[in-house]
Amino acid sequence: MQDTDAAPIGNGILRIPVPITDNPLGHTLVYAVESPGGLILVDAGWDDENAWEGLTSGLRAVGHSITDVEGVVLTHFHPDHTGLCGRIREESGAWIAMHEADIPMFEQMVEPRDENWLAGELKNLARAGASAKELAAFEAAPHDPPTTARSAPDRVLVDGQEIPLAGRSLRTVFTPGHSPGHVCFQLVDNDIMFTGDHVLQKTTPHVGSFIFPLEKHDVLAEFIESLQRVGTSTGIRGLGSHGLPIDCVAGRAGEVIEHHEERLSDMVDAFGEDHLTLWQVTKRMTWYKPWKEMSPMGRMLALSEASAHLRHLVACCDVARVGGSDPAVFVRVC
Repeated sequence: MQDTDAAPIGNGILRIPVPITDNPLGHTLVYAVESPGGLILVDAGWDDENAWEGLTSGLRAVGHSITDVEGVVLTHFHPDHTGLCGRIREESGAWIAMHEADIPMFEQMVEPRDENWLAGELKNLARAGASAKELAAFEAAPHDPPTTARSAPDRVLVDGQEIPLAGRSLRTVFTPGHSPGHVCFQLVDNDIMFTGDHVLQKTTPHVGSFIFPLEKHDVLAEFIESLQRVGTSTGIRGLGSHGLPIDCVAGRAGEVIEHHEERLSDMVDAFGEDHLTLWQVTKRMTWYKPWKEMSPMGRMLALSEASAHLRHLVACCDVARVGGSDPAVFVRVC
């Protein structure tokens, strides 16, 4: 059985890989479990015809139909998780549930990308130290919203809330960091947790701030606290939204914490003795591909992750902002 096949994977769980078109991740793994009214889906998938065919054909392959879906519980607001919610609701009458902290983020994600939006994004990038050439490249890139408001949630999830299943339930575990309202779902009286993007078997999730150069909130500290929270229970196996199952969530969470400690060290080293903008230090860091080969949106994601790490270093007094600098300049504290 390939990990791209829709199939039962034990403990009454059905796995349906939903394609993400032209994305190196390949698929979002949607999970289905029986509920009093049919099926509960954990996440939904990307918003296009390729993904819709993947979800509907996958459900058929495991003996179900889209009309069997009673509800969708969302680990977070990102479009590869929420995109198909509107179509699922239209076909089945399903409810859609998301943590309250991610609802404003979803609303921002689907708002029109008009001239005012673009002007705000360009101003934000300029505060980070982007050059006129970089600003022009971002302005010329496509900016269509990745999904629409029809996928908006109609129910709110809170920490500790239980979702009824057939003879058991799912407990909501609040794990902010990858998004403000990210949640995992643990099968009650079982050793399985649906980890969304919080803990993945191979990759590390993006943790970033899109308010440049620094926002007040230390999102990286919050993410590490969330990793520590799921790392307190030994023996829990994980089913992430991408990649293979996780044998030990606690162990993998510890590895992700170590990864971010290394990224923080990498950023401190990147400063050397120089005074740098967020943009400049981001260019010096090690990424998944050389900076020159990144698309404008790829650079935006790198910049947001660097911003979160820089914010944490400032909070730890390892880096300081140079007073009066505009765009903001930072320096390593010796």
